Amino acid sequence: MRLNRVAKMLLVSVISVCCLAGCFSEKKEADFSGINSVCELATLKCYYHNVAKAETEASGLFKGLGTGYKKIWTEYSGIVELGIDVNKVSITKPDDKGVVKVTIPDAEILNVDLDEDSMSEPLTDTGFLTKITKEEETAALAEAQNNMEETAQANSALLVQAKERAKNLIEGYVRNVGEQIGKEYMVEWVDVE
Repeated sequence: MRLNRVAKMLLVSVISVCCLAGCFSEKKEADFSGINSVCELATLKCYYHNVAKAETEASGLFKGLGTGYKKIWTEYSGIVELGIDVNKVSITKPDDKGVVKVTIPDAEILNVDLDEDSMSEPLTDTGFLTKITKEEETAALAEAQNNMEETAQANSALLVQAKERAKNLIEGYVRNVGEQIGKEYMVEWVDVE
């Protein structure tokens, strides 16, 4: 009986070792499929406060009375989102030294959003027999939105900050993917040409 019991224990041990051996030999690979979500998280939002204004000089037959003269101005706030284009980011599998190459573009303006709730009632000044139309108000706001975008585009420090933020998040993501499978990865950056 004792031999039978030892044989059963030995048989169970051998089967367990054989079954578990397959678990340990499985090679884990890095999965960087979440890179798009990381890039979207890296978006930098900048808040702007500005004044939209438009002016038309007096003209026409009664120019001396101010006929045709119009001026409109209104305060507003807006949000400009800066970041990298997710579609231009690519990532390689790690090489034998654990280096992952990430191709990343420069940051750009992703979205400009005028906060309509922040807009003050337009202040207007008109000449004799002159009115400001809704189209002119709309044109002044469109110009303001363009101005907000141009201001953000001209701020190279913000664009650099947005790219650095994206790099930091991507590098953290790559390292975390490596840690999850017991590897240590380093990132090598490649700029989009």
